[in-house]
Amino acid sequence: MKESNQPFTEQNLANIKRLFYEKVAMNETGTDKPSAVSHDFPTPLTQTRPRRKRVRKAISIPVAAAFSLCLVTGAAASVGIIDLSSVLHFLGEDRLSILKPVHQVSEDQGIRMEVIGAARDGDTTEIYVALTDLTGHRIDDTLDIYDFRVSGGRANNAQVVQYDESKQTAIVRFLIQGKVSAQRITVRINTMMSGAARNDDYSVPVDWDKLLQEKNTTSYDILDRGTDSISGVGGEAGNELWEIGKIPVLHQDVTQIHVEGMDWMHISNIGFIDDQLHIQTNPDKEIGEYNHGHFYFTNEQGKKLDIPEYSISYGHYMRDGVGYGGDYIEYVYDLSALSKAGQLHQLKLKGSFSNITEVLKGNWTTTFDLKKNVIGKVGTTQLIDPDGSQVPISIQLSTIGVTLTGEKLKQIPLDDLRMEIYLKDGSRLTAVSGFISLDQDLIKWISPSTIPVHDVSYLLINGQKVALQDE
Repeated sequence: MKESNQPFTEQNLANIKRLFYEKVAMNETGTDKPSAVSHDFPTPLTQTRPRRKRVRKAISIPVAAAFSLCLVTGAAASVGIIDLSSVLHFLGEDRLSILKPVHQVSEDQGIRMEVIGAARDGDTTEIYVALTDLTGHRIDDTLDIYDFRVSGGRANNAQVVQYDESKQTAIVRFLIQGKVSAQRITVRINTMMSGAARNDDYSVPVDWDKLLQEKNTTSYDILDRGTDSISGVGGEAGNELWEIGKIPVLHQDVTQIHVEGMDWMHISNIGFIDDQLHIQTNPDKEIGEYNHGHFYFTNEQGKKLDIPEYSISYGHYMRDGVGYGGDYIEYVYDLSALSKAGQLHQLKLKGSFSNITEVLKGNWTTTFDLKKNVIGKVGTTQLIDPDGSQVPISIQLSTIGVTLTGEKLKQIPLDDLRMEIYLKDGSRLTAVSGFISLDQDLIKWISPSTIPVHDVSYLLINGQKVALQDE
């Protein structure tokens, strides 16, 4: 079996509109009885939206006629229960032992979704799903599960944890956190994306000298909040203009500036309005809905500059007789301080954008029963945030992993978390990475091996010893 060694970009999307596209590599460490275990699952593209409010309807990419096929669990008996170790070979035997084989299948748009196995431990549900392209090459190691839902729980996360290029198959792990009263679980995927990558160093091909020469001659319009089609604004200055109700924007479609390697949008106008550089973009009406990013400036030494900025989405277009908002996105950068210092000529305009190549919309849905394993331990402690303040947290340990909850937990950067689980025999499990933010007050660490809950003595988190009691 050929496995991809390419890194995955992160965002995750926890649920669908999250955060986007930072890359982490797979790091699997396995021993028979480790004194320390560190494990990272590669994460898919996780979306970090530009700082603006957008009201824009999703667009369906035309694809082949859809059909959906679901096989009930009873049908699996006729073909034999799936061998989890053959598909989830990257998991240890002890971890596989707590997964229930499922074998539920749904097909749509020539893509097969199969729920392979699942486990429900405490308030955590873990589900492994195989996605296979039966007709082409639309699934690869950049696959991102963009729009999905798993019944029950209050926070969801989907990560690509394995990709088999020879079979055009990606294994996706769904995590659901929160109490689920029913045993019946439904997994549904509505939108998948592939070919996604992020480039943080696009060179924007503009004639900067000419732009400065024409600095005081730019023509523009004033949008009225009450009468013009404004989908949303972002940034402090943008919010102030929104309150005023009058927002300056450039004339539409004056230029056709394309950024090499980024096909989903072009710069439709660029110019200064009162020492503020406006960059108007016209995203593609299909794939542009799912891409995002921003422009930035560097000085002569290549150092990125901190420039006050805001953005506005406005305009509208028609598609199949339906009106859509947010046709244009205008990024605005306040360069007045650099202008007074006479430093505008030293600037270089750059871009940081995602570049998704394909969006697949359909209906992949399966439903199955999953009983709960109630074994677990709990504890409480306080962590110190970067400002020196104490952050109270609650800890729940199960055979699957460790859950951290707290109202101020978002103040603790994930990269700052360190945890060690000490067993009664003196061995330990070490977590120095792999923490996942499922919500602003909820962080999960999934152990690469099954945690022997009854044998856990205590744990250390950021140097704080935490005594644990049975639930």
